[in-house]
Amino acid sequence: MSESIGRGSAGGVALPPHATLVLASASPRRAELLRRAGYKFIIRPSRCRELCKKPSSIPVEVWPVCVAMAKALAVQQRRHGDEIILAADTIVVVDGRILNKAHHRGQARAMLSLLMGRTHRVMTGMVLLADGAERMACATTVCRMKKASSDWLEKYLDSGQWRGKAGAYGIQDPVVEGHRMVRVISGEWHNVMGLPLDLLRQELAVLAAHR
Repeated sequence: MSESIGRGSAGGVALPPHATLVLASASPRRAELLRRAGYKFIIRPSRCRELCKKPSSIPVEVWPVCVAMAKALAVQQRRHGDEIILAADTIVVVDGRILNKAHHRGQARAMLSLLMGRTHRVMTGMVLLADGAERMACATTVCRMKKASSDWLEKYLDSGQWRGKAGAYGIQDPVVEGHRMVRVISGEWHNVMGLPLDLLRQELAVLAAHR
């Protein structure tokens, strides 16, 4: 599946000559963010099995980077020419507990009930792989989810918008009884959608400078 193949500059960052950015993800939200930011890229989803359970020896802050690296390495095996592979993984953390994607409605309801009226962290691990170079980083955004009535919660679950999203919600989703479902307290808004664009620009610039 390809989005658009481009070389040269992307999103205001000069890529190395003849380099192509490869998004190692099937996430429509990450592709949308890249497109809106002006990046030209191709999509080559990772075929590796997504890692869901964090080993106790790995800190929470490191885990999404580990998962992103696994995705990037799987796609690196199918590299063509001078490609820069971009992989990311997003998790929601509350009380030290990691919330990944909900597998069914009941699990989504439990996650949202846990988050409502509380502050939590959204963490995205990001990896860039190129010939002879790699960059690894993690962005953290602190958010707070609004309390909502049980009627609203059931309507949201009915909509299916919770599917495929860490913590069973999207910051871009509709308002909750007149207010945004989630507000950002600190950190980057795009990170909550799954890709920290500010961090990406920084890491691409560093990568380009050292090639």
